[in-house]
Amino acid sequence: MAEPKPKLHVAVFPWLALGHMIPYLQLSKLIARKGHTVSFISTARNISRLPNISSDLSVNFVSLPLSHTVDHLPENAEATTDVPETHIAYLKKAFDGLSEAFF
Repeated sequence: MAEPKPKLHVAVFPWLALGHMIPYLQLSKLIARKGHTVSFISTARNISRLPNISSDLSVNFVSLPLSHTVDHLPENAEATTDVPETHIAYLKKAFDGLSEAFF
């Protein structure tokens, strides 16, 4: 008798742009449909922007606070759609700060 395949727990941490988050959400759903668990990591505001998914899928949304201490980053700016193109570098700096939650 063959041993059952182990279930995976996958972490997904897309860049703070809807053009990245939506495809990663689709990928997360495909992985969850295979019986695995996915932790989709983003900011609270971005998670609230995502379309609802079926509750029978094992996709957990993990919210991390984005630092708003980065100079020139507008308050409530949590995605590229929230900032002018000239301010993307400030969003990237704040995004890089999210990694501190993993250490």
